[in-house]
Amino acid sequence: AVFHHYNLQPSIKVLSELERDVTYATVYQQLLQHLEASPLRPGVEMHAGGLQESSGDANTALYRTLPVGLGLLLLFLLWQFNSFRRVGIVLITVPLAITGVVPGLLITGYSFGFMALLGVVALVGIVVNNAIVLVDLVDRNLYGGQSKAEAVMEAVARRTRPILLTTLTTVAGLLPLTLAESTLWPPMAWSIISGLIASTVLTLGVVPVLCYWMLERPPKRYVAESFSS
Repeated sequence: AVFHHYNLQPSIKVLSELERDVTYATVYQQLLQHLEASPLRPGVEMHAGGLQESSGDANTALYRTLPVGLGLLLLFLLWQFNSFRRVGIVLITVPLAITGVVPGLLITGYSFGFMALLGVVALVGIVVNNAIVLVDLVDRNLYGGQSKAEAVMEAVARRTRPILLTTLTTVAGLLPLTLAESTLWPPMAWSIISGLIASTVLTLGVVPVLCYWMLERPPKRYVAESFSS
């Protein structure tokens, strides 16, 4: 009784619900594989709608604004430390965190979609903050006259507990999202949890070593700006 059109062309909408614990990205990939083996008739085109379309729009918007966020992050880190070495040490924690995201998603069976990517963006802020407080205390100790070995060891001893507590409280707060029946929130929660656990372990092992190799006593200008408060 009704003729539907899309872009002035006759169209048919094919709708589907998802089984429990199945993501739309998985179903869409299986559909594409099936179409490769059995392509549509000549003149027939397929356009993805629903969650697949909205996810693509969200990814485009995120990729468009992500460089702005990264630029601001670099700007504030340089403003804080006034040192490319220190900024580099802080930023090395980002790939350390991402190494934990992939195994976490593989173990839980979720795909790396928009929500998982959103979790990675949130994860970057957390791990960068952990590295900042560690490098900052190393600089304080170096300026106080300690040797590099003493400065690094004391910084790790004093910052390990706050970093671990931050990790535990974040993981505990995200656990309810991992138990949600929706397929929307668990990928984000698992990406943050797995990435944060991996980055915490690696940060406490890698960042102190980099500080010992690369850092010297900070200049007075940096110390005056960072520690006056």
